Amino acid sequence: MDDARNLFRRAGAVADMLRRAGARRGRPVVAVSASSEALALTGCAAFRLACPFFPVDPALPQPIRADLLAQIGDGLIVGDERAVSTETIVSAPPGDVVALTPPPGPALLIATSGSSGRPKIAVLTGASLAAAAGASARITPLGPGDRWLACLPLFHIGGFSILARCVLAGAEAVLHRGFDPERVLDALSRERISHVSLTPTILAQLLSLGRPAPETLRHALVGGASLAADLALRAVAEGWPVQPTYGMSETASQLATLPSLPRGWRTGHVGRPLPGAEVAFDGEGGLRIRGPMVMQGYANPELTPGDGLVDGWFASNDLAEISPEGELVILGRRNDVIVTGGKKVHPASVETLLGPCPGIDAVGVVGRPDPLWGETVTAIFTGRMTAGELLDWSRAHIAGAHRPRAAIKLDRIPVLASGKPDRSALREIAARSNSKTVAIRQTHPSRAE
Repeated sequence: MDDARNLFRRAGAVADMLRRAGARRGRPVVAVSASSEALALTGCAAFRLACPFFPVDPALPQPIRADLLAQIGDGLIVGDERAVSTETIVSAPPGDVVALTPPPGPALLIATSGSSGRPKIAVLTGASLAAAAGASARITPLGPGDRWLACLPLFHIGGFSILARCVLAGAEAVLHRGFDPERVLDALSRERISHVSLTPTILAQLLSLGRPAPETLRHALVGGASLAADLALRAVAEGWPVQPTYGMSETASQLATLPSLPRGWRTGHVGRPLPGAEVAFDGEGGLRIRGPMVMQGYANPELTPGDGLVDGWFASNDLAEISPEGELVILGRRNDVIVTGGKKVHPASVETLLGPCPGIDAVGVVGRPDPLWGETVTAIFTGRMTAGELLDWSRAHIAGAHRPRAAIKLDRIPVLASGKPDRSALREIAARSNSKTVAIRQTHPSRAE
């Protein structure tokens, strides 16, 4: 575990390494590494050289990584098996503290998850990072003396945005090397942590340890995937300051966050858009966003702005609505729709309906191919109840096409490195199952591993 401010004492030496290796002002510095320490140091050094920084997950398959690199044109690549290696970066000698100050133009390049197709690269400017951090602090106050635990990978916006928020607010970012439930809970309890960002899967793993909620923790942002109501309410009952949140790479992470969990909360309810963010909807309920935190566009070799935007608006792949109170409710992904018996069913709607079901920690809903119905609504979940009990509860509480007709219990929901459910893996699991109720004790491999 590292305090990012102490790491930055070595960033000057890393900047010198990058300059000697060929880093050029305005061209990307790419770091292929799983080390949060190396990514934080390289990002700070790249910013000092006025170079956009592109952290890359080393676990990505080679063809996907090659495609991403082709999208940004020429740049300096560092990390494992490179002239400037991860080991060389983390062993850089200390010097004066170097501030993590993003350049005003293209500053951070972040690969999207690819859940809607080919992964793209969102180009975030220094101004968009600053706007996002400032808007976040309006809902999730952050300042000197606060400590934000970063246990999400820094090659995803949910992890790297923690660094930006802390630096701009004068707070401390505490970096973890990967996620380990025991180690994270120890840090939350013993290291005066005030803020943490979690996915529902991580929250469920922390609660399963059966230990008291951390006393110094004031904000636990939970996002990246659908948060089941039973899990959220159980966490709040045990003293966790849960704040459902929603965002994406294209908006520099947070777009909406609830200050706290209100009475009667339901899955997908994430609060008002952050200050400065405008939202609108297309004819099918698709969410559109505009504001100072929105990316300048998707990457191209010249890093020119505008790709993926229309008059400054970004059209997401998410379906949403505005509640009577003016708050954002996320309904699910446009391309995840299940067609069963000729009816369209949004998986996130079913996940919301399953939220009150007792004994579910995490759930993902997908369609399983069916020769009669086209697809069968299938709930894949973790928790205390059995697959048969989930279907019994569904028969009593969910009507019509939204009711799951099959249920599969896992030890753990497969996730992407970003913490989002791996819906491709979930669909594979559902397709392989030939029974209405299945309990799989062997955890399906996660792409994060």
